[in-house]
Amino acid sequence: MADLLDEYRKTSWHRLLAQMVEEPLTTVNIAVQTEVDVTSASPKADIILLRREGVGWTEEQKRWLADGMHDTTASNLLIEFKFTESLTNRICRQLLVYDHLYQEKQRLQRNELTSFLLLSKTPETDILQRHGFAPTDKSGVYTSRIELFDSIRVILLNELSDVPHNAIWKCFASRKQEWKKAFDRIYQRCLPTLSVAHEYIIFGIRKIRMEGTMENMEPIGLTPEYVLDLGRREWLASMMRAMPREELLKMPEAAGIQREGEAKLLVRQLKRRFGELPAIVHEKIAVANSESLERWGDLVLDARSLDDVFAADH
Repeated sequence: MADLLDEYRKTSWHRLLAQMVEEPLTTVNIAVQTEVDVTSASPKADIILLRREGVGWTEEQKRWLADGMHDTTASNLLIEFKFTESLTNRICRQLLVYDHLYQEKQRLQRNELTSFLLLSKTPETDILQRHGFAPTDKSGVYTSRIELFDSIRVILLNELSDVPHNAIWKCFASRKQEWKKAFDRIYQRCLPTLSVAHEYIIFGIRKIRMEGTMENMEPIGLTPEYVLDLGRREWLASMMRAMPREELLKMPEAAGIQREGEAKLLVRQLKRRFGELPAIVHEKIAVANSESLERWGDLVLDARSLDDVFAADH
């Protein structure tokens, strides 16, 4: 039971990637789907499906698709994204099965479907060669000369060129210098501006990457909802640093974020001075306004007890 729960709570990396690319792609009429039904009888596969209508990729669509993706004539792109793993026999076989079953179910011609193995970690050269994968004229894009794997392309995020249309994908590269350059590209407005909600997602993913969480451990419960909320807080924090205080406090949401920060700081100060706090103090802080929190914070340094901090409010 515990193993099943851990599996349920494990981070679904493809969902985080899909969250990052969904709005820009759907804006240019590319449908984005996760948990794809590869057959009517099988469970849904943890892959990303991109699907376009019409003939050929438009220039507007190419601005958001990584190298290797818009270079194919296929209208259906299956993407197996691996953040913590690299190229293995098992992964290749699994993607081949998805590719075959999805083609059969959708009754697609071979040229209507291309499958991609999108890798954050760069595999050893001999592993690529063993599967027949050789570089193309696009940096980071590999195709295989072995017939079995000729429907699969490998994209190495660390090796993709540093151009705007690769940036949103390279945010998930494993090498810090690569994903940092990708975020810089985005913040330099090299790509079209989207909604504030999408900015939240970018801020959230960047915050997680800067903290090293994605590299140092397998996060539990790292969901798209968490990323969105974290990004909203980071976005507001950046606004708070840039805006004059009097203007900032006119924003109700920003004022709420500031109050929350003041409350956390006060709890930290009180614990450092007086040890663990009774429940009544936590309750008092939870409902206090910013003015009270600031006043109590000023009293902490000279107070000899908790009563000294809160005496004026009794």
